[in-house]
Amino acid sequence: MRDNHEGYPEIVNAYERGGQYFGAVKLERAGETATVEFGVSESGYTALRCILSARPFDKMPGIPHRYFFCGSFTGAQPGTQPYTFGVRVEQGTTAKKLNFDGPKALLANLIWFRELKSLDETAGLNRL
Repeated sequence: MRDNHEGYPEIVNAYERGGQYFGAVKLERAGETATVEFGVSESGYTALRCILSARPFDKMPGIPHRYFFCGSFTGAQPGTQPYTFGVRVEQGTTAKKLNFDGPKALLANLIWFRELKSLDETAGLNRL
C-alpha cells in the first residue's frame, strides 16, 4: 500500500436531505482543495455510512479517522452486486487498507473523482 493518500478522494460525509441521498468528498488538485457533494442511491448511502463508521484502530470517541478511496476494486459476478473496493483508513500517522462493498454507481463516482485532473471538472456539482 502507498505510504500516503495523495491524489485520493477523501470520503467525508453521507447524508439524507429531502428524501434524497448524498455523499461528500474532499478533493485536492493542483494545490486547490474543494469538498463537493454528489447524489447516491440508498444502497450507496448505506455503503458510505458503513465506511465512515469503520474504526480499525483506537475505538475511543473523538479520535478522528479519515477515509480515502484508493482506486482498487473487484467486480461483482455478472448480473450481481455489490462491488468490493479499497478504502485507506487513517488515524494520525497510522493507516490501513480495508475493503468495503457498494453498488456499481457509487464505485463509478469514486473512480471518476480519483481520475479528475482539475477541480474545474466538478463545476456542475454543489461545493460545500
